[in-house]
Amino acid sequence: MTETSQSHGVVELPCFLELFVGKDFTLFGLTEEQLVPVVISGIIIIFLSFLSISVTSRLEKIPGTMQALLELVVEGLDDFIESQMGHVGRAFLPFLGSLFIYILFMNLIGQIPLFHSPTANYNTTLALTLIVFLVTQYQGIKTRGPVGYIRHFVGDPLWMAPIFFPLHIIQEFLARPLSLSVRLFGNLMGEHTVLAIFIGFSPLLLGFIPIPIQLPIVLLDMLCATLQAIIFFLLACFYISSAMGVHDEH
Repeated sequence: MTETSQSHGVVELPCFLELFVGKDFTLFGLTEEQLVPVVISGIIIIFLSFLSISVTSRLEKIPGTMQALLELVVEGLDDFIESQMGHVGRAFLPFLGSLFIYILFMNLIGQIPLFHSPTANYNTTLALTLIVFLVTQYQGIKTRGPVGYIRHFVGDPLWMAPIFFPLHIIQEFLARPLSLSVRLFGNLMGEHTVLAIFIGFSPLLLGFIPIPIQLPIVLLDMLCATLQAIIFFLLACFYISSAMGVHDEH
């Protein structure tokens, strides 16, 4: 696949959805371009759900290859979350572990021909960020209480409250959500744009066999996609534990 398309000034590779619908296609008010991240996100959710159900429905005392692999992943995530959040971390394993695996698959699926990474669309990363933001605020209020939660924005010493309070409000409600969503979106969009450009530059052998000069970029994209999923996951752990006051205990 050597052809690339350009949308809103951004170079991108073709998507499989273009094979079935035209550029003028709309569904529920969404254009073909807007439907791509929604459809691919749905495919990932269905795949992960089917994989989880199929493996967990046949658990064995002596695990097979797939069960052993998933147990290794779950144990690794559990240890990592507990190392970041302390004794409260295990309760967040289902949420944070699912979030990490979901983002990782969304990041990596863009390396498959005719697929786009949903996280290269800002609507997707913003939605993920809002989920983390709401969980953070809920857990902070639940753990500290309404008064205690507001009090942690004031900081110490109390006489510095006129300075600390607005800074903490800006950080919590603007800076953190914006940086969390833009970082993931910007990196994934930039990686896939560079990949599309290199594929467009790939020369042809005998006029029809493409020379994959983009292969080093693919490997670099896979590494960066994994790192971005880890960073989002790590920051989500930190934001939730910080709102709950876990770090204040150490």
